[in-house]
Amino acid sequence: MIKTFDTKNEIDNFLINYFKELSNKEIEKKGSFNIALSGGSTPLSFYEKLALEKDISWDNIYIFFVDERMVSNQNIKSNIYQIKKALIDPLKLENVFYINKEIDLEDSKLEYELLIKAHFKEEVPSFDFVLLGIGDDGHTASIFPNSKLIEEKKDLIGIDQKIGDNFFRMSFTFPLINNSKNIVFLAIGENKKFMIKKILIDKDKSIVATRVRAKENLMYLLNKKSSSLINF
Repeated sequence: MIKTFDTKNEIDNFLINYFKELSNKEIEKKGSFNIALSGGSTPLSFYEKLALEKDISWDNIYIFFVDERMVSNQNIKSNIYQIKKALIDPLKLENVFYINKEIDLEDSKLEYELLIKAHFKEEVPSFDFVLLGIGDDGHTASIFPNSKLIEEKKDLIGIDQKIGDNFFRMSFTFPLINNSKNIVFLAIGENKKFMIKKILIDKDKSIVATRVRAKENLMYLLNKKSSSLINF
């Protein structure tokens, strides 16, 4: 599903309503709503507005992180820092599953994977809602072009280092992402229009983000600038 909007505010409002509908449905059905969130600048206004909503059952919502830069949680480059500041801290949310940065990288990766499996009580868990972005290079989560994580088939969590970075990143891999029920891509701005065309019109399978699948719904939320090269 592809939806285009005039403004970022309209996207945020649509996504808030979608989030509330999904959460209500899943909580009524099974008592919980399991979500995985991404960092970056694009979703921050959505998180900030979501924190102001009064009729969300946060006690039944469990938050995980799609990917993270392995820097201090007080570092502005940290996705956890961004999401905590915008959503978690204002609401004092407790059902949050953090990545352990105090131990060895491989141990941390294994610990987070086991944490996810233990919560879901499944070998390959299925998140109810996953929010993703698309980079100018077509990456999503922290799976970049030419990354070893692209072809990962077994591990649910991976570690990699982007060329030029002085830190590692931890990320959901496609076996975990693609077992999710509902996935939303947020892509706004002029700089995304060429990549959006490659993904949605050209069906360019070399683009990392084209590998994303969802068990139920895969949605692209775009603004006028990011959707300017596509016609539906």
